[in-house]
Amino acid sequence: MAQHNAYTVGMSPTPTPTLRPSKPADLETHVAHRVAMFRDMEMGSEEGLKRMAEAFRNQLRGWLVTGQCRGLVLEEQGRIVASVLMLMKDTLPTPVTPLSVRGYLFNVYTEPSHRRKGLAARLTDAALDLARDLGIEIVELHASLEAEGMYQRMGFVPTSEMRLVMGAGIKTPKQWKHRR
Repeated sequence: MAQHNAYTVGMSPTPTPTLRPSKPADLETHVAHRVAMFRDMEMGSEEGLKRMAEAFRNQLRGWLVTGQCRGLVLEEQGRIVASVLMLMKDTLPTPVTPLSVRGYLFNVYTEPSHRRKGLAARLTDAALDLARDLGIEIVELHASLEAEGMYQRMGFVPTSEMRLVMGAGIKTPKQWKHRR
């Protein structure tokens, strides 16, 4: 049987998204991706997502200006289809490494129309390359249940981290329960 591809049937091939560093103009995309990520995980009310978006916008703007946070995006035909952010997070030295800065990957998000194409893995690999270039020895993240397998295949391991929610009226999200 003859193989058919985009060239044999007269269609143009699907473009490969281009990787580039985030620019200040990408701020709103990172905010929108964060809201969409939590909405996809069914975490938070619309009011809570709105409050988070405003606080995150202000926080991320400052981090991007100081360089404490770096972003990467995958762009296709001028439209961002996936993104990741990496925060240079102050932490305590440990016997594993005396360095007091770790990379914290967050906001790994792919637009629904571009999922299951390896874009999240491509972004994560690029962020890990950036971390190596910056001399970071440990990179952390919080994975959705759907992404845990991908991160484990990339070498990430579950840790003993725990969390206590102490704010009045704040409920522990169901996604935090029974993760081990």
